[in-house]
Amino acid sequence: MSAGAKADVGQISVSGISSGGFMAHQFHVAHSAHVMGAGIVAGGPYYCAEGSIAAAVTKCSQFVMLECKKLGINDAWCGTADLAPKTAGEIEQAAAGSFDEARRQEARGNISKLENLKNDQVYLFSGAYDSLVPQGVMDALFHFYTDADKAGLAPDNIHYSWTFPAPHTMVRDSFNKPAGSAVGTCAPAGSKSLSKSTFIDDCESIARQQQAQSSCICAVPSESGTATAEPCPPSDKQALCRDLRDVDLAGAILTRIYGAQVLTAGRVPVPGSQVQAFDQKKVFDKIAYHPFNARLNAAMAKEGYIFIPKHCRDGRSCRLHVAFHGCQQGGLTGRKVGRAGNLFSQLAGYNEWAQANDIIVLYPQVEPSSPTPMNPRGCWDWWGQEYTHEGYHTQRGKQIRAVAQMINILTGEPKLLDIPPE
Repeated sequence: MSAGAKADVGQISVSGISSGGFMAHQFHVAHSAHVMGAGIVAGGPYYCAEGSIAAAVTKCSQFVMLECKKLGINDAWCGTADLAPKTAGEIEQAAAGSFDEARRQEARGNISKLENLKNDQVYLFSGAYDSLVPQGVMDALFHFYTDADKAGLAPDNIHYSWTFPAPHTMVRDSFNKPAGSAVGTCAPAGSKSLSKSTFIDDCESIARQQQAQSSCICAVPSESGTATAEPCPPSDKQALCRDLRDVDLAGAILTRIYGAQVLTAGRVPVPGSQVQAFDQKKVFDKIAYHPFNARLNAAMAKEGYIFIPKHCRDGRSCRLHVAFHGCQQGGLTGRKVGRAGNLFSQLAGYNEWAQANDIIVLYPQVEPSSPTPMNPRGCWDWWGQEYTHEGYHTQRGKQIRAVAQMINILTGEPKLLDIPPE
């Protein structure tokens, strides 16, 4: 798995999209003593589903409502399944309930001290056209991190992008984009089937169009220094123009976490073939009595993936970023479009920055399973019920234990992240 690489124990970060966004946040909270930052794309706050499948698909996402409409059922009736927070009061209530649960788990010793979160760097992204995870859910996550009576991150420590014209997808640009249909094109919600999407889209064209339409591109001031009558960008377009710059979302996340002053080498093209598979069953050898059964019970795939830059293979200490895929993005998704391997690990945009800036990128994988654990779409567990059950959102969670062990292997520190016994 490590192939001679060694991760810097003080430079560990996480990110993820959709179920992987929920998991990235869970993992950040569970192991904040050793995770310095997080990027969450279309995820939600800690313990959002409160251990309930029903809450996961009605309160924290609009899955049931979308499936209802797909069947042609009356929109008004389908709308009764939309229980996501919308008003300021509902959003604050969701954030408060989330942080209250985090406090309970902290008091029981099941997660790291919450005070560790305060100085971390966080990037949040909610696409303006996301029909699956509504903005109110991400707003609650923003309050979890920023409210003074919660994690209390300073404004300079967090960026929330909520105006970018994207659906439920991992946004990227055309840099190092492969030919074919593996990477889609940004389109408004509902214009393409979620079941057929790879959830990785080139949004560069729509971003450039929006920049032009919103007067985001400002002329260089004249030598005379004469002030223009209108600010540029316009006052009512400041947030949109800011968010449109982050069309390379993986780069924006890594830059937020590690700092532009650190990632000075930019990015370079990387062939997908440089992403290597590893046996995830071996990860369970030292943390489970029955490794094979433990992997199956955690719905972990046979293989995970890792990208190790060439300069990190000689034993030098490199940064480590863990990227959690979304539902239907794990395993050999390349087969959907005639490619080998896993699309998220090859095409999400992390490796190009990692190669140039000595960042090891770990892509742990879960796979579809049923009837037990109940995970037909290959999602990370952020609801517990009929899946990995109680403790899923703590250091005792089956999937969190597995990823913690992967990190311990890569750092060469077997006891760095706490892994409670079975």
